[in-house]
Amino acid sequence: MLALVAALLTAAPPAQADVPAFELLPLVPAGAGHQQKLKSEVEYWTLAKMASTGLNNEQQDATPPPGGWDDLSRPWPREQGLISRTAGKFFIENKDVQTGAVSRTACSGNVVTSANQSVVVTAAHCLRVHTPVNVGFGNTMVTNMVFVPGFNGANLPRNTTSTDLPGKDIAPYGVWGVTREWITSTWSRSADWLLGHDMAAVLVANPGDPRPIGQVTGAQQIGFDQPRNQNTYVFGYPTINERNYYRPGKVRRELQRTFDGRSLMTARAITRSDPVYYSDVMPGALSPGTSGGPVLQNLDPATGAGVQTGVFSRYDDPGQIIGLLGWVEGPNLSSTHLGDEERAVHDAAQAESPAGG
Repeated sequence: MLALVAALLTAAPPAQADVPAFELLPLVPAGAGHQQKLKSEVEYWTLAKMASTGLNNEQQDATPPPGGWDDLSRPWPREQGLISRTAGKFFIENKDVQTGAVSRTACSGNVVTSANQSVVVTAAHCLRVHTPVNVGFGNTMVTNMVFVPGFNGANLPRNTTSTDLPGKDIAPYGVWGVTREWITSTWSRSADWLLGHDMAAVLVANPGDPRPIGQVTGAQQIGFDQPRNQNTYVFGYPTINERNYYRPGKVRRELQRTFDGRSLMTARAITRSDPVYYSDVMPGALSPGTSGGPVLQNLDPATGAGVQTGVFSRYDDPGQIIGLLGWVEGPNLSSTHLGDEERAVHDAAQAESPAGG
């Protein structure tokens, strides 16, 4: 823990150099057996595994503040516009690089415009984490990852042991296997939030549908080096209340709320710029599970269309200069602003085939 604090104190501002993206090992390699491997990746995620990974641990669904949901967090209406189709939930299996221990987690992501119509943008830490001397979040990387655009967790039963696969009631646009993944050059060298650039782009494919995902869901426009300090929406699937700053007992009653991982939620506010980590910070009450969710400017609530200018990365507490709790709970949302490194990641992903050839 002391090593991480020391690293925070000495961290330099992120480089703005024109550097190439870094590709991780493919999850579904090209070549013989590609389609069968893709099918196996998708069919790994039974209802039981999705429920244990994607819902909270409290045996209780989300509870709004006493006065109702507000701009700090509110459910986005199902089937309202483009964002209800392009935003989705990742189900992820991780492996500890040193011990081999396997765990599962969930993140958020968004389908964006791309030449191959197959790119989903998320946070780099959803794919790879290596914190200093293995404190904090350890040394993990992804071994299996699927994306469910428009995920509807309202129909996912708790505590199920079912080995059935999700149907259209839970995955209205299908379950898409992640085949290839790119992260920023900075994150490949410092996968620990210390230098920022927490962004990734992945390619997805559906073993039961030959179309690219962009033809199925549509895609949000993506913008790089866009104006800062704007009216902004963050979208995602908040899940974990153990690290929910706004949970009961943590804040005054009128602000208390919990999340369940079932629903697409959004927070809305004016951002402020953090020049050290090249991030955008805003008030917001969205818990972990939101990681990788899109940050949109110029959003038209009626059409659900906007421009993705960032990716939710971590939390921020201005009252804790070197305190670590603010990095894992908030109360503010801190998002990676898409710049040159993030453009390189998107460009690398959109130039390739989900099948690798």
